[in-house]
Amino acid sequence: MPVFNYTARDRSGQQSIDSIESESREAAILALRSQGLLPIKITEVKSKGSGASFSLNPMAYRAFNEADIEHEFHQIAVMLRSGISLMDALALTLKHCRLGARSTWVNISKRIEEGHSFTDALREHKAFSDFTIQLIRVGEQTGNLNTVMDEAAREVKSSRELQGQILKALRYPSFTLLMAIGIVFFMLTNLVPEIKKVLALTGKPMPPITKALIDTSNWVVANGLVVVGSFVTVIVVFVVLYNWPPSRWWIDRLALKLPVIGHVLRLSGTVLFCRAMGLLLRSGVVMYEALETMEKLHANKYMAGRIAFARDKVMQGGGLTDQMEVESAYMPLMLQMMRVGENSGTLDDILLEMTEYHDNLLKEAIASLVGLIAPTMTIVVGGVVGFVYAAFLVAMFAAAGGSPK
Repeated sequence: MPVFNYTARDRSGQQSIDSIESESREAAILALRSQGLLPIKITEVKSKGSGASFSLNPMAYRAFNEADIEHEFHQIAVMLRSGISLMDALALTLKHCRLGARSTWVNISKRIEEGHSFTDALREHKAFSDFTIQLIRVGEQTGNLNTVMDEAAREVKSSRELQGQILKALRYPSFTLLMAIGIVFFMLTNLVPEIKKVLALTGKPMPPITKALIDTSNWVVANGLVVVGSFVTVIVVFVVLYNWPPSRWWIDRLALKLPVIGHVLRLSGTVLFCRAMGLLLRSGVVMYEALETMEKLHANKYMAGRIAFARDKVMQGGGLTDQMEVESAYMPLMLQMMRVGENSGTLDDILLEMTEYHDNLLKEAIASLVGLIAPTMTIVVGGVVGFVYAAFLVAMFAAAGGSPK
């Protein structure tokens, strides 16, 4: 049966956007009017065809990812609210999804047909986080699957945007730093030796600044392979240590103490905790399971370790806020408001309110980080290039008869 997206107003003038399943567009309009709604816009959801097996767009073949979860969870939630069964909603999703995501939805549908729950079917795919699976489990148990799927879609979007903000903040300085290292290495190994040859033809003594530059260049040329090898070795060692759990814990802990960057990481961890923990508690997940899920969500292993510590203490009868304040990496205001929420029984509401507040702080911190690093890198790179040109010009001036000092 066709599905129609609509925009309508109720008798109070409030506007709503949803979908409805109906035999025709006219029947859908009559059904909406019978519900006391005035349709403003109504369009049929066109099928892209379940038989489509080829696309000229290479992006259509990407593996199933968070963007697919966000988009298709929302669609399924809309269809469930319209009274469509889960299996029919999955069948419609299969018709509209990308080619790269189709196998995932086919597998999920088959597992449900075999008698497994929606939660168990999702658990077989790594693309679905523990947080998403917890929400879906609660939705199946309470009969509010459409609501929790919308919440899961919003959380996936928020997490994706948060990661994008962090990567955006670090992308430019990282690229600039690599370019600066490359430029300096090129100048010392290629440009300065040529300048040295030109100056040698003059037979004049070189000024101290020029001699210092040439001595540095000679050392880099003589030890270039050692420098490159050492640089690669440091990177390899860091990667190995970062993937070894004991050292990863210490690296993540030290990262939180770094100036500026550590503040951004603490804010991002706080936003993640507030948003995810608030939604889990509001959806009916018990405290222990919510903390267990939060431990898996944290990419920072030090923060994850503090959550594990708090979870164990809570099971022994302690208060959540008391345990999280021990060597905490979270923002102090969140912890203060959590105590208020625990005492008043509104912890989920407090956490969700803290999400918006700290999210705004995070955006400001990222903007400040970018604004601080960009001019710093420009000054450093410009200073190095300027030093090379100054050394060359001073030497040329001395060769022309000026003082080398």
